[in-house]
Amino acid sequence: MTLRDIFRASFFCLVLGFILLGCTEKKSFTLDKDDIRFVGFYSDYLLLSGVPGEKDTVVLNAPNSDDINALLVRHALTRESLNRKTEAYKQNPELWREVLLQIRENIRKKSAAGQ
Repeated sequence: MTLRDIFRASFFCLVLGFILLGCTEKKSFTLDKDDIRFVGFYSDYLLLSGVPGEKDTVVLNAPNSDDINALLVRHALTRESLNRKTEAYKQNPELWREVLLQIRENIRKKSAAGQ
């Protein structure tokens, strides 16, 4: 084998490797029970804050400490667990994206049920 043949074979192997990497399926994240509780908490927090559903008008309302504490209790979260989850989402943007998609879906459902 000549140097040219070795280079050509290496090039094709490299191209084939990139093609196979491009064909791999994107990893889908499943939310665990803590993620689901966080989704419920954050959905309710946004709704309490005045974030609208699809086409509602925006009237923002900052929840007070008592409101936030009530939401934490309702969703069986502590401030520490909330902080741990937010740190985990900072480290894993794909998981955060999945959480946000679920939050958006929850807000849509609750807004539709309330109308």
